[in-house]
Amino acid sequence: MAYWIRLALSVCALALLTLALALGSPRPDEVRVVAQEPNGGQIALDSPIRVTFSRAVDQQSAQQSFALVPVARGRFTWENSTLLFVPTQPLRPATLYRVTIRVGLRDSRGQPNRTTTSWSFRTVTTSVP
Repeated sequence: MAYWIRLALSVCALALLTLALALGSPRPDEVRVVAQEPNGGQIALDSPIRVTFSRAVDQQSAQQSFALVPVARGRFTWENSTLLFVPTQPLRPATLYRVTIRVGLRDSRGQPNRTTTSWSFRTVTTSVP
């Protein structure tokens, strides 16, 4: 009897793991972030943020899916399938920024993505004279 209980629990655990992987993984045809910058540290305070997608996207949905924490003012421009966020004021010095492209991004055919992409960078420390 204990064998059957262990077997049933193992099957349930595998089913839950499979479901979790399926829900958290991008679909093969889903638009993805294929390049992003800046990355790392010592980033200039006037650096634009570049996000390159795997194919053409709905620009409005991409801009709405973009989040920067802490918040900075800026404007969006586009170069083909690359979104650029250009700060209109310098970023804060010695600050860790987190960029996120949230779920809701749509490709040019209207297909939404199901995954979130995030990365971080740190700005330069400015010295006080």
